[in-house]
Amino acid sequence: MTPSHFSSATCALLLFGLGATTAPAADLANGEALHQRKCTGCHDHRQYTRPNRIVHTFEDLHARVKFCDGAANAGFSADDIDDVVAYLNARYYKFIAPAE
Repeated sequence: MTPSHFSSATCALLLFGLGATTAPAADLANGEALHQRKCTGCHDHRQYTRPNRIVHTFEDLHARVKFCDGAANAGFSADDIDDVVAYLNARYYKFIAPAE
């Protein structure tokens, strides 16, 4: 590989790898804004970082956000749930999201 091909390939791998921790079309800024507006009334950062947390996988995280949306009557759309999940995952959990 020439140096320019190597750097292009490296960049592509890095970008692909970075995307692996969030949903492909997720809007992290929207997820953060929704979290601040709708979730921080019940949760602070300790909810996500405590040693005995109940979320252990990306699927757990998605299910939990969906549960909390209903329990808190937050009114999230499916895209909003994906955005909040992506934000929490990027900020706290660092799970590898399943491929869609």
